[in-house]
Amino acid sequence: MKYSFIVSVYNGEPYISTCLDSLVNQTYAAYEIIIIDDGSTDKSLPILKKYAERYKQIKLFHQENRGLSASRNRGIDIASGDYFLFVDIDDFVDVNMLSLLEAHMEEDLDLLKFNYKELYPDGTEKVKETSYQGTVLKGDKAIQRLITDGVLFEMAVLYAYKTSYMKQNKLLFTEGRYHEDFGLIPYTLIKSNKIKILDFVFYTYVQTENSITRNEDVIKTVKRAYDVLYYNQTIKKKVKPLQIEPVSKQLLYSYMANAALRYVSFLKGEEQKKYREELKKQKVINDLLANTFQQKIKKRIKKWKNKL
Repeated sequence: MKYSFIVSVYNGEPYISTCLDSLVNQTYAAYEIIIIDDGSTDKSLPILKKYAERYKQIKLFHQENRGLSASRNRGIDIASGDYFLFVDIDDFVDVNMLSLLEAHMEEDLDLLKFNYKELYPDGTEKVKETSYQGTVLKGDKAIQRLITDGVLFEMAVLYAYKTSYMKQNKLLFTEGRYHEDFGLIPYTLIKSNKIKILDFVFYTYVQTENSITRNEDVIKTVKRAYDVLYYNQTIKKKVKPLQIEPVSKQLLYSYMANAALRYVSFLKGEEQKKYREELKKQKVINDLLANTFQQKIKKRIKKWKNKL
């Protein structure tokens, strides 16, 4: 078995057919599809059972609702492929995805990154053009390139992961926290010895009305803010002892600090005040890069009043 798709499902009834059809019709043969039904309360499970009965490459598992991180972690544990990939149930992939990945696979790759497009409700598509086709880098060099070029790299669905690399290093998602991709992928990337980056658009990220408006209650927004802050600290601790170029660490720390600072504008009133105090306490602003005059001015302003 060369590849394993890992699909977590929670109430994905409207999207199952589109997603799974793109997986079962792959033009490459040696792969499996691991589906974790995470306690769905709609008709997802009966639909998934029909697919599992029809397609031998599907392995279906059911569990009580534990969240996306737990589902993905279980999928990693089960995966028997040399490489595995994540697919969200409301998205889909190109049917030639595995064939093209295999054509560009190299020995000892820890990760293979590819491109994606966003599909909006009105049918329009958006793709960020990249120019990395076939670029092979060490993880810390890849971090430098991707952050400097402003390329989104922390989505877990944008990689094929070497199973042995992930399992030997115990690289798993943190359960019980939001922004699980942010908590794992940057460290997974910077720690890797060899990553290959492709420009092929293999993955379609479907933008539903809910995903665009991002309507969330205050409690969830507050938790998201503090979870990002939590990852800001834990990732720094894990990255610090790595023998990599200092500039890679600096760029990653600055990237994470900016992610934490963004949440200041999402919070209001007393919650915002508390969060700003926590940012000061953890000295998050100190991690912002200030190489240019503009960056130095912005850093001074944020130190003075991080609400800005």
